[in-house]
Amino acid sequence: MLTKLFIPIILCSYLFAGSYDNGINFYTQTKYKKAMESFLIASENEDNRAMLVIGIMYANGDGVKKDQNKSFKWFEKSANAGNEHAWIKLANIYASKEDYKKAFKWFQKAANVGNIKAAYNLGYFYTGGLGVKMDLKESLKWYEKASIAGNIDAQINLGFMYISGHGTKKDYKKAAYWIKKAKDTGHPKASIMWEQFKLYDYENAK
Repeated sequence: MLTKLFIPIILCSYLFAGSYDNGINFYTQTKYKKAMESFLIASENEDNRAMLVIGIMYANGDGVKKDQNKSFKWFEKSANAGNEHAWIKLANIYASKEDYKKAFKWFQKAANVGNIKAAYNLGYFYTGGLGVKMDLKESLKWYEKASIAGNIDAQINLGFMYISGHGTKKDYKKAAYWIKKAKDTGHPKASIMWEQFKLYDYENAK
């Protein structure tokens, strides 16, 4: 009797585990109804990735009627279940509604596990005092983390902080270093700053 019970439990576990992958396969084939069925099964098994995709499907109207409220609820469910991408989704939604305190909360959560875009946004929020007390030293710290990881917008903002002396002492050598990194990607704003502040004079300074 125990054997008969045990086998179905194992099979169910495999089915649940494969539901997300099945959903992705159906989704890429635009078989949205089947994808949704698979994602719902996976979400019932606490798969936060499936919850995230269901939110995306409601946001886009993929096989369902567009419903931003349902989309938000699924993003929230995924976020509460620990999905980093859902944290960013919620943060962006709250930021678009100018609920910066809640946006900051979710960006901070993502930044603390190494999300680079979230790190940039923390720098931006600390600069403007959005949802948190203005703190230029914290802003500098988060811009630097994002810059080291290659975020171009962070590199530009960090460079400007070294030019202006916001949150740190003025340092045109460091400014030149970060602005050049952004400029070398072809970013037009970085190119303008490079010329405007004559940062080429500091590129090889000792």
